[in-house]
Amino acid sequence: MKHQFFYESLASLVTANFLRSFDEQFREYRRRSREAPMADEKAEVFYEYCEFVNERMVEDMSIQTLGINHSSCDERECVSNECPSMEAHLKEVLRLAEVNFFSLLFNNAFLPNGDAQLQKDVMFRQRLNELQVTASLDHPDIQIPARYHREAPWTPAQYHLNLLPAFKSPSGKLSCVISCVFTIFKLLFVGASGLTVLDGTTDESSVPGADDLMPVLIYIIIHCNPPNLLSTIEYINYFLPRNISGQDQYMWMQFSGAVEFIKTMLQRST
Repeated sequence: MKHQFFYESLASLVTANFLRSFDEQFREYRRRSREAPMADEKAEVFYEYCEFVNERMVEDMSIQTLGINHSSCDERECVSNECPSMEAHLKEVLRLAEVNFFSLLFNNAFLPNGDAQLQKDVMFRQRLNELQVTASLDHPDIQIPARYHREAPWTPAQYHLNLLPAFKSPSGKLSCVISCVFTIFKLLFVGASGLTVLDGTTDESSVPGADDLMPVLIYIIIHCNPPNLLSTIEYINYFLPRNISGQDQYMWMQFSGAVEFIKTMLQRST
């Protein structure tokens, strides 16, 4: 435990010093992104910055030397970048580099079209407020199966979605969405399987799938109604990590699809 605390403290110090070591280049990337007129051009500058940080990590001895201080794996393997602890630390360095990048560029990157984009978000949120009145569990366009009703309104999942405004980095906002969808899956499984979970057995028919997830996700988005939802989706799509795959990619696609379905619901209600 003490060893782990020491390693985490050392890692934080080394990471901070590492990011400060190329402060001049960081300011240049930030300037280029701010002056880029289009969102996709801003994204290209950001990806260049990430590649630059990756290259510097490979060359930086302080980052590489952290491997010998790992507590969660064999010391003989820690000198390799294939070590799980080392891989986790490198991801954390990239995450902090991203947080630094967007901390001073957030408004410029999040709302590249300014007031017009903001007004579009406000109008969409107002429409969702109106939709909340009729968006019940058995709404014709939602129709959540009765076996899941007892878990409504899925407060733990709404909690993650309510955290969206607290994050400025794209990966931070994406993590809120992924946590929300993953929590829904867990709650649906518990709601459908009932006592079989306590008995240590499972029934394949009780395992929730995409058809079970989507109605609940739509319901949660409508009733949670996070601010600037349309801009958030565009923001994440533009600056989405290029290495996203598997479960994370699937959950993001499900969330984006749910919002598109809600747009269809709003069109039909006009």
